[in-house]
Amino acid sequence: MTSLSLFEPHLYQAGPLTSSSGVLAPAEVASTAALESFRATPRKSLNFGLGVDSTALILAIIDDPAAFGIAKDFSDFSIVTAMTGFEFPDTVADVEDHVLPLLREKGIRYTQVARAGRKDSAGVAVLSDSTNPGKVFSQGPWTLMDEMEENGTVPQYAGGHVCSQKHKAFPIERLQLQQSGGQTVGKLFGYNSDELKRAVKANKFQARRNRTAGRETFALDYPLLRLGWGRGDVQGYVKDRLGIDMSKSYCPVCPFSGVCSPQQDHLKRLRKYPDLAARVLRLEYVAMALNDNMSLYKEDTLFRRITDDQNNEALTQLNARLDTETWAVYRLRRAYTPGRRPECKTTHGDRCAKPECRDTSIKGTVYRSVETVRTGSRTQAGAFLRNAAAALGRPVEHSTKAHGLGIDRVHTRVRPDPKTYGTVEDFYVTAPAGVQDKARDGFADVWAALAPQ
Repeated sequence: MTSLSLFEPHLYQAGPLTSSSGVLAPAEVASTAALESFRATPRKSLNFGLGVDSTALILAIIDDPAAFGIAKDFSDFSIVTAMTGFEFPDTVADVEDHVLPLLREKGIRYTQVARAGRKDSAGVAVLSDSTNPGKVFSQGPWTLMDEMEENGTVPQYAGGHVCSQKHKAFPIERLQLQQSGGQTVGKLFGYNSDELKRAVKANKFQARRNRTAGRETFALDYPLLRLGWGRGDVQGYVKDRLGIDMSKSYCPVCPFSGVCSPQQDHLKRLRKYPDLAARVLRLEYVAMALNDNMSLYKEDTLFRRITDDQNNEALTQLNARLDTETWAVYRLRRAYTPGRRPECKTTHGDRCAKPECRDTSIKGTVYRSVETVRTGSRTQAGAFLRNAAAALGRPVEHSTKAHGLGIDRVHTRVRPDPKTYGTVEDFYVTAPAGVQDKARDGFADVWAALAPQ
């Protein structure tokens, strides 16, 4: 693996990162200007994701802070973690047992934050802010799973890491901007050399924020990328230094778990923590009851993977939860608006409401309304659905096509063609209770316009 001498100041230098295979990092990620901008900041921080990559970076900084433009006494440096509220216990244990003692020894400030509520206006909760940290406060007032369970959705594969932006980037940046006094804050990320795309995307997001703010709010740097350290390098380095096989940190509900960790390693972890697996399985079942396409993975379900892996304990706990908790009959309505023609976007700009600019073969905005009609036991919810079906003159549709456990629905409106837009659907479904009644802004008007009378 890469020699530790690479962290010496004269070797950790600006310019594109190169190797025998060519340039690994483009100028927009590893430029001289970017490094100088970071080092010029009066306050520098490291976004600590609790996993092996950022742990490797912490260890390297502790060994030689000056190589990273950080004061030798760490007076201009801090570490911050945003807690999603849903971490694997072994991740928390590794940090408490091996990383926090080093921070205490060096007197490095460590701040732990989380979202204070569902809305951004609720602000940020500071769970801990200390140069003598002794505990990982992994759960704040409002967690990722709180949000998912109330919405009846799983994190979205499409659109990137939206949940990470809400539960990690938002609380960290909100706090740091409040504390910065208008000065640029230097920010280190532990992206390894296998994660170049993440760095490029982070730079694009930051450039957009800078334009909105009218100034440089954060100066970003990616030391592991500069040094060409891949996953194997950081894992070996941490193992040499701490004597542990530290895992990458990610939420058990992450749809990118096959990327964050090899799929077999992820399944092994879920066997170790079947209670966490059961909670995610329960969430996926609810999400798919409301929408067949809402599986955890892009083209697969966690339920199928857990079943194939013969994780019987997780499946037993899932079934026990489903049999004992309160269920609901939900009414789901969706209105699928037609999308704008490409030429309309070119001619009319960002917004246009002209009907003639819409095309029913192009997907527009989907407006959803979910209402809880009845709650009770699983048996009671099923009986209510059957009685409602009889009263409506509609069949109860029991389908195992999308989810292996089967989902019961009664449709009152069915879309004639799933690839045609400007249509609606309306159905009743049974699933565990807890999804909050909610309709997208503008739903009533769109429904009235599209729903057949």
